[in-house]
Amino acid sequence: MSRHGMVKAKGRHFEYEDGTMYLPFGTTIYALAHQTPELIEETFDTLKTAPFNKIRMCVFPKKYVFNDNEPRWYPWENRADGSWNVDAPVKEYWDNLESVITRLDAMEIECDLILFHPYDKWGFSSMSLEDDKKYLQYVINRFGNLDNIWWSLANEYDLLYSVKPLEHWCEIEDYVAQHDPRHHLLSNHNCFAFWNVNRPNITHGSYQTKCMASIEEYVKNTSKPIVIDECCYEGNIEMLWGSITPEEMTARVWQCVASGAYCTHGETYTDENDVLWWAKGGKLKGQSVSRIAFCRDIYESLGTALEPYEEPFDFFEIFKLEEDFTLTPSGASMPIAKAAHSEQDARMLAYMEHEYLVHSPDDSIVLKYTYNLQPTGMMLALDKNKKYKVEVIDTWNMTRKTAAEEVSGITKVKLPGKPYVAVLATATN
Repeated sequence: MSRHGMVKAKGRHFEYEDGTMYLPFGTTIYALAHQTPELIEETFDTLKTAPFNKIRMCVFPKKYVFNDNEPRWYPWENRADGSWNVDAPVKEYWDNLESVITRLDAMEIECDLILFHPYDKWGFSSMSLEDDKKYLQYVINRFGNLDNIWWSLANEYDLLYSVKPLEHWCEIEDYVAQHDPRHHLLSNHNCFAFWNVNRPNITHGSYQTKCMASIEEYVKNTSKPIVIDECCYEGNIEMLWGSITPEEMTARVWQCVASGAYCTHGETYTDENDVLWWAKGGKLKGQSVSRIAFCRDIYESLGTALEPYEEPFDFFEIFKLEEDFTLTPSGASMPIAKAAHSEQDARMLAYMEHEYLVHSPDDSIVLKYTYNLQPTGMMLALDKNKKYKVEVIDTWNMTRKTAAEEVSGITKVKLPGKPYVAVLATATN
């Protein structure tokens, strides 16, 4: 059993049952349990030195590009008509899956277990609702005692509308929530249409999105944690979603952190044997992993979770302190400045000039991330009644340097004039 117990949602963040803070730094290995024993062992060897404490993986095998191997076993025996007999589970299949999950638990890695997905040639995604419920009950009975289980109703649920309409998904959600006596974390992952995170059964958001500047809005629209479980993958395959640079993968993790949310890594580098981490595991090839470890170390060292400011800071307050700045009209605010733009222009302005800025509830910590901007300086609004140490963090080169000490109020911080820099202010009093 897990050292700290199950992970639970607490407000917009997570903690273990014993009250220990849990910050998810996850990765995706969809078909991990359906690989050869040798490849599974190689994956676990890799995970020993990786920074990931959550893995998204599927109950069922996948049929998709770079992922075309048959599983060693199938979950059920067949009926006479060839359909799956969900009353006749194949022991080896479920024993193997449980072995993978419990090994992750021993490494203090949460298993975000995906119950359905559309990448299916075997018919697991198109069973009757009656059979779905029998399957779900078996899964709950089999794995519901494990501490490190999270229930993910689906990967890209909305691609299954032709066989599972919305009301079907709602019944699945209700069934899992009502029949799991331990009430593990519960989410549903989208392709296009976000599942409603504010539904009572749902404990947290599991989102696929590339709109990183909108994450702050997602966070503010709910009182639950938001995890960006798919934001594209570091890699070099032909698909656009699987070919972002390691710099961009690292940046998206920091964008999530500096929005009050959490991010899941993925990796899709071409391989002569089609062993891509995101699908099968194996070895990691990318350069973002060590940077994600650096980010995790910094975040965990803070000892508290971070959130966006509920009210936007009046940026003119900063410029009032600049000698060469004339404020016209007096008292103008950012919403007035944006009002002159069309909605489309305003969205573009928000995207290009979005501030990735979060703080701790007591304002003892302030974190700001520049992303791809390269300013030589930054104005930071700090509590006037606290004294802060300010550090400049190079998130790519993994360095942190003290830029100022014993400062408070509006503070100007000198920056190196390059992208991917974070500024961290920590109260010293």
